[in-house]
Amino acid sequence: MVVRYLSNYHVSLPVFDAMNPYLNPWFLLRILKAYLFDIDRLKRFSAQDLQHFQNKQIRKQLQFTLTVPVYQKLYTDAGISVDTVQSIEDINKLPYIGKHELKNAYPDGLVPPRISRRHLVEVATSGTTGKSLAIFVDQFDIVMGLFGYLRTLREYGLSWRRNRISIIGDFAPHTAESGYIRRGLEPRFKLGFLFKNIQWLDTNAQPTVVMDELNVFKPDFIGGYVGMLGHLALLKEQGKGEQVHPQVIASTGAVLDPQLKNFIEKSFGCPVFEAYGTTETGPIAYECHKGGYHVLSDLIHVEVETQGKPAPIGSPGHLIVTKLFGRGTPILRYTAINDIVALDPQPCTCGMPGVMIKRIYGRDDLSLLLPEGRVLLPATVAGIYSRVLYELKTTKLTDTRLVQHDEHTLQIQIVIDHSQDDIGPSVAMIKKVLLEGFQEKLGPAVTISVVEVDTLKDHERRIVTHVNPTDYIITGYV
Repeated sequence: MVVRYLSNYHVSLPVFDAMNPYLNPWFLLRILKAYLFDIDRLKRFSAQDLQHFQNKQIRKQLQFTLTVPVYQKLYTDAGISVDTVQSIEDINKLPYIGKHELKNAYPDGLVPPRISRRHLVEVATSGTTGKSLAIFVDQFDIVMGLFGYLRTLREYGLSWRRNRISIIGDFAPHTAESGYIRRGLEPRFKLGFLFKNIQWLDTNAQPTVVMDELNVFKPDFIGGYVGMLGHLALLKEQGKGEQVHPQVIASTGAVLDPQLKNFIEKSFGCPVFEAYGTTETGPIAYECHKGGYHVLSDLIHVEVETQGKPAPIGSPGHLIVTKLFGRGTPILRYTAINDIVALDPQPCTCGMPGVMIKRIYGRDDLSLLLPEGRVLLPATVAGIYSRVLYELKTTKLTDTRLVQHDEHTLQIQIVIDHSQDDIGPSVAMIKKVLLEGFQEKLGPAVTISVVEVDTLKDHERRIVTHVNPTDYIITGYV
C-alpha cells in the first residue's frame, strides 16, 4: 500500500496499488466472504435456491458481457439486450460463440474498454489442435477458481491449511496453471512462505524426479494429470516413493480409464476421483465421495446438444458452457470446448443439487471417423494406451500418434525409450498390446499397423485424420 500525503490537510490517505488488489481491504473482504459462504454454497442450496441463484447470476453476467466488444457486436446483430434473459431457462436465446470469434477479437475486444488489461492475467489454452486461444481473467476469477477446487478437498475431508497438498500442474509459460499461479498469485504473494503445506510440481518433469519430490514432502493429497499419475503408480508398484501415502488422489487433464484408475488406487492404496475443468471456465465438475459426477452448477451452466438441439438426457452430445461469474473475458454459450459428454438422469445419493455428468467421452476434434458412421473418441484411445502401463507395467512407450489415412486404414506411430531395452516387456509385446486393443475396438473393417518412429514434434497433433467430415453422419461412439 502506498501512502500519499495531502499537505493542505495534514492527513494521510491510503492509495491502493491497483496492480495488486490483495492490498485493498474491500477486495480482501470480498474474498473472505466468498471463502466463508461460497465454497460450501452448493451443498447448502436446495434445487429452488440453486435456480434462483443461477437466474440472478446469468442476468448479472449478461449485463457485464454487453460491455465487451466481441459480444456487443454479436449480440447487437442478434437483437440481444439486458432484458432478453430473465432466467437461466432463457439462455438459449443467446447466440453461440466459438474460438474463432474470440481469437479474432484478441486482445482489445475481449474485455470492456473501461478495464485495463494491465489489471488482468492472460491465460491460454493448450493448443493441442493447433488453435491456441488466449483470454483474460481477473484476480477474483482466479480466487473463485481455486475455491472451486477447494470444494473437492473438503468433499474428501481434507483441509488446505492442515493437510499437505501436492499439485502436479502444467507450468509451461502459456498454460492456465502458469497464469493463475506464476503470473496471478505468485507476484502478489510469497506462496512458498505463506503456504508451506502446499507443494507445486511440474507435470513436464521426469516422473522419477516428481516421485522423489513427493517422497520428501509426504503429501496427504496429490492432484495431477492422468499420464503422470499413471507413471507414478507404476513407480510406486516398483518400490519407489516409500514415504508417499496420500489419503486421496485427484486426476485431471484427460479422461481416466477405469482400469487405469483401479491400477492407481491399488498402487497407492487410496481412492482416486476425477476433476474436470478447462482454461476458459476454470473448474466445471468433480466426483463426490458417493461417486456422482457433479457440475459446479452455481459457477458453470452446461448444455449438451446434438445437431443443434438438446441431447436427450443420458445421450452423448457436444458440451456448451456458460461461466456464471468473472470480470475478465466472459464465456457465454461457448461451443469450442469440443468435448462430447452425456448428462446423468439420476440424482446423486449425496443430495447435492445441480446437473450431473454421466460420462465424458473426450474431444470430438481429436477423433477418428470410422466405417458405418462410428466415431472413436480420446476416452477410448486413452483406455487402450493405458494397457501398456497396467498390463505390461512399463514406461518404454514415451509418445504416440495416430494417423488415419482413410476410414479403413489406421497407423499407430510410437516412440520407444531404448535405454530400457533390457528391462521389462519387448517392443514387440508393446506393439502387440496396442494392435490388439485398437483392433478390438475398431473391428476387422479397419486395417491397423504399428510403426516405431524416432521422435514426434511437440506441436504435432497426436490424433490426425484425413477423412473428410463433410456429410459424415454419426451413428454412434466407440
